[in-house]
Amino acid sequence: MSNTVNERPDGPGYRLLDFGQGRKLESFGGRILDRPSPAADGGRKHHPDLWAGADSVFHDDSRHWEHRTTWPADLRVECDGFRMPIAPTPFGHVGVFPEQAANWRWLRQTAARTGGNTSGMNLFAYTGASSIVMAATGMNVAHVDAAKPNVSAARAAAELNGLADHPIRYLVDDAAKFTAREVRRGNRYQTIVLDPPAYGHGPSGKAWRLQRDLWPLLGDCLSLLTPDSFRLLITGHSPQVAGADVVDYLASRLPKKFSFSPRRFDSIVDSGRLTLDDSEGRKLDAGFFVRVTFHSPDA
Repeated sequence: MSNTVNERPDGPGYRLLDFGQGRKLESFGGRILDRPSPAADGGRKHHPDLWAGADSVFHDDSRHWEHRTTWPADLRVECDGFRMPIAPTPFGHVGVFPEQAANWRWLRQTAARTGGNTSGMNLFAYTGASSIVMAATGMNVAHVDAAKPNVSAARAAAELNGLADHPIRYLVDDAAKFTAREVRRGNRYQTIVLDPPAYGHGPSGKAWRLQRDLWPLLGDCLSLLTPDSFRLLITGHSPQVAGADVVDYLASRLPKKFSFSPRRFDSIVDSGRLTLDDSEGRKLDAGFFVRVTFHSPDA
């Protein structure tokens, strides 16, 4: 799966066909979906004739899907080296976020330098695309999500990719509570991935609010990282917290915690915006990313 269009509309991968007026038109494995996209507000559709061919339309006002053709039970999308099942959800999602493709590539490309610890943790892990990438590169993975259907879908995705017997822990749990318990247990992870929502609820009903709860969670994540070599990936999609806020937080803590010069911080951190690109090169914004890759000189 790529952020740029490189396949036919009926190909096995993902393609952003058009966007504008608060919506996006996409092809997932050849099935055309018309879905809401707040990032597309204010723009115009460049190919209005294409929209009539949508197989499924999600209506956000009534929160339901209109299927104009039968949704295939075995619909899959190729994601640049692995496959993910695609199915409609009551929230307008389909089981994979294609804007994460650049992050999946980063996880794969930087995997060769993971060092001795091969444990990874995926928080707010949804249906597990990042978990699949980490597992495929040989990591033991803790897949943590508060919704049981998401965790079940992640297990099915692992089976689809020949990873049914790989050491992946499928955990229906509150991300912050699980992480705090891991700190108390003294566990360590070489790679931590988190894609927190703006708000939500854990399995016990406890409310999650991004602007309030992200910072103590990040602090616990830093305590769990292996000291000699680690990767940290944070993404976000809401106005409550910006990528620059996360970078500032990490800049105030990482150099002290891992004993390196503050000047080195800029060399281990990459941040920016995730986008989806259409065939004309137009970019649809999909939130921020912050990636950290650290290797001690003594490692």
